[in-house]
Amino acid sequence: MSKRVAFILLLLCQAWICRAVDFRAVGPSQVPQNQPFQIQYIIDEKAKDIQPPSMPGFELLAGPFTSTSSSFSFINGKRTSTYQQTYTYTYMVSKPGTYNLGSATINVGGRKYRSNGLKISVVREEPMPEPQPSSARTEERQERASRQQERPQETSIFIRTVLSKSHVHEQEPLTLSYKLYFIGADNVQMAGVTKMPDFTGFLKQESDAEQPQAHLENYNGRQYNVATIYKVQLYPQHSGEIQITPAQFEVVYTIPGARQDPFGQLYGYQAHKTLKAPAVTVSVESLPQENRPKQFSGGVGHFTMTPSISATDLSANDPVTLRLDITGNGNMKLLKTPEVNWPEGFDVYDPKVNNSYQNTDSGMTGTKSIEYLAIPREPGEYTLPPVTLSYYDSETGSYRTLSTPSYTLHIKRAGKSAEAGQVSDYSQEDIRQLATDIRYIHTDELEPAADGSAREPAVRTGSAAWWACYLVPLLIAILVLVFMRKYIRENADITRVRYRKANKVARKRLRSAKQLMEAGRTAAFYEEIERAAVSYLSDRLTIPTAELTKETIGEQLRNRSIAEPLVQETLNVLGEAEFARYAPSAQQDMQAMYNRTEDLINQLENQKL
Repeated sequence: MSKRVAFILLLLCQAWICRAVDFRAVGPSQVPQNQPFQIQYIIDEKAKDIQPPSMPGFELLAGPFTSTSSSFSFINGKRTSTYQQTYTYTYMVSKPGTYNLGSATINVGGRKYRSNGLKISVVREEPMPEPQPSSARTEERQERASRQQERPQETSIFIRTVLSKSHVHEQEPLTLSYKLYFIGADNVQMAGVTKMPDFTGFLKQESDAEQPQAHLENYNGRQYNVATIYKVQLYPQHSGEIQITPAQFEVVYTIPGARQDPFGQLYGYQAHKTLKAPAVTVSVESLPQENRPKQFSGGVGHFTMTPSISATDLSANDPVTLRLDITGNGNMKLLKTPEVNWPEGFDVYDPKVNNSYQNTDSGMTGTKSIEYLAIPREPGEYTLPPVTLSYYDSETGSYRTLSTPSYTLHIKRAGKSAEAGQVSDYSQEDIRQLATDIRYIHTDELEPAADGSAREPAVRTGSAAWWACYLVPLLIAILVLVFMRKYIRENADITRVRYRKANKVARKRLRSAKQLMEAGRTAAFYEEIERAAVSYLSDRLTIPTAELTKETIGEQLRNRSIAEPLVQETLNVLGEAEFARYAPSAQQDMQAMYNRTEDLINQLENQKL
């Protein structure tokens, strides 16, 4: 049995290894010096821990910005889906030249994958000849220069740590917010979090993620744009002075009107900054020991309790449900379920709890509903004592105890048809008796044969049928083992597997490209076309994607005696697809491009690379 399980696990691992993960780098092949440009790393699986290559001479202005996209489509009853995760970096290079960038690495399910490399040419920025200004143009430039002098150039951007309250009791909720203040900056965006406090001494509850909305706020006599970028609820677990350590955030923004072009037009440039949110200290008082109820379990806030019972007059073996609805605000997640002291002779089941609350600045607000289920087994009159809940009221600064009334239960004797059963759920409407569908084992003797002799067994020991019962399953097991060993041996070479599946993968990408073409998504269409051709060539030529360049493709195809016109067509298709992606305004015939790519793959397939 253990060998069979190990065999199945081996097959699953083999299938997981063989699945295609597409991780690629895309970027422009030529950029001007001292001008920002972007490089994107795209992967079609959920990934983490991306490591870009070493890039001497490249100044990182912003990034990585992470974005994900997914799409679903139904065509002729068939469902298809795609997923992409994109990491975007913004760079600038000041020195002209040709740069060969290495591969980035990323982690997918514990395995590392490498992207392709990039070759980027940085060209010198040609200065534009400045026309001789006329008198009207001179006056316009003087007016712009005057406006530039009048415009305040000071940029101020920082983060504050804001507490809803700095003096609380144990378990009393408070809200911590990190607020971003900025003035003299445009297009302010969060680029990442480099350090967060560990909130030692607190239980924390993340607030529901919301899109930060900027608003105006007066701080130290100046009017700032303010956005709350992070908010969390904290519940102190012990008394004393508890410090919350600093946090660090990365932001990018544009400084408007900081530069002037040759025609006198003002334009801004993008800046990057690391902001530090200062540490804060929370003063926590211990809950008073005086008048503390014995049943107090740590609830802090303001609550009410509404009880209800399903019935007080019922028969034995009928279920009874006690329901408590606890409503209010405070540390509702930490409220313990009150105990119910059911009378003797009741079968008691675990309570069913349903939480419905939301986070607010004053703590969690909502309702905690609890259902207690019990079944009386003997008739009589029973008393259900009150159920109590004690908590510390932060509004009044004192302990309070909520209590239900005492219930008297009148239990009548069950009818003759009533049978004791087991309860399968907690809600009364779902109560039912089990064990009513049991089929008892036949214990009587079997009827003898017609002549009174003992019945003959269906299969005699040593007969052909008896041997077949053993040999046929053994033969089937041997055949399956031989077949699976052959399958594992054939799929052990990952390179050969990718070689065999290259055409299938390329056809799948072409179908996806056709759907994008029909949807009118031009950029995505050309990206998918390029991916189809590149992945096919990578698998057929057995060259890693990171090392695949146009020069390498041409050299490998010529080494394999591929005709020069077909080699040139291959390079032209790749070049035109790449050009169309980075020049979306160019007029291209998508249908013609699709037909060329499909015909190219067919011709290469016929060459049996």
